[in-house]
Amino acid sequence: MARGWGRSEEDLEADREQAREDRSRVSRFSSPEEARREAERRSIDLSLARIEQELAKDPPEPRRRALEIARGELRARRDAS
Repeated sequence: MARGWGRSEEDLEADREQAREDRSRVSRFSSPEEARREAERRSIDLSLARIEQELAKDPPEPRRRALEIARGELRARRDAS
């Protein structure tokens, strides 16, 4: 096989490690529904973090209002779950 083709040992080991992490993440939840809720909560938390970063940049007023509305809606969704 020519150099540059195929996968390196590092890539293969990273794939194996990711598979182990995926299995352990799934196994710590009692049900698929619980795993789905946790994934949704993580997604909301990441979105909130991005909004906070944008707000820290002091955006123009219309953008700021939109971000604040989105932040409120995301917090409500997170608190409801």
